[in-house]
Amino acid sequence: MLSGWCVLTLVSFLFLVSSAYGNPLDADIAQIQKTYETMGDIQAYFVQESVVKSWNAEQVQKAQGKVFFKKGGKMFWDYQEPAPQQIISDGNTLWFYEPEDKQVTITTVGEGFQSQISADLLNGKAHLKRDFDITGMTSPAEGTAGKLVLQLIPRSSQHNLSKILLRLDKNTFLIYQTEVYDLFDNLTRITFSQIQIDTNLADTLFTFTPPPGVEMLAPPTIPLPQQ
Repeated sequence: MLSGWCVLTLVSFLFLVSSAYGNPLDADIAQIQKTYETMGDIQAYFVQESVVKSWNAEQVQKAQGKVFFKKGGKMFWDYQEPAPQQIISDGNTLWFYEPEDKQVTITTVGEGFQSQISADLLNGKAHLKRDFDITGMTSPAEGTAGKLVLQLIPRSSQHNLSKILLRLDKNTFLIYQTEVYDLFDNLTRITFSQIQIDTNLADTLFTFTPPPGVEMLAPPTIPLPQQ
């Protein structure tokens, strides 16, 4: 059910990225990175909307839950609706758990993604200025409302990624919405709310021990993020 994996990983990579910037747009980017660099962890509720285009209509699929990030590439996406599922990583191992099917797929972080840039984002290796052409897209109304909008287009061709839009609070420089577009203009939008930072999340949150009776599977590639 997942879609737009770069959306799911974009927050985590900001923990470890650092660069030098000059012009006003670059200053905003630098402040975003500084904000996330000073965080040890972050958690939020999220609503995910996947818009898939067909020849005569659009299909919209929704999901929601709670997400946790911690430095070192650690993450935990806890999908609660419409069906429970979990994506957990300790920075090296990736678990994709489907409770209703009593199955968990286990792989390494790099193998679980469909593009290298996605893995780089998750592992904190990406640099915005190096990997993306960045354009400010903030409208006058959004600027007046204290919002900031950035468009990111990958510098190298990605088979499942066309562009990313980030929407942020200009006062806190926290991301409150991400949009990922694939090469067919399908969209995955995730809106974050009730964001909390530095709550001292335990490392144990980012590991997974299969409950009794759960079947453990190996890849082929985990279907992240196709829906």
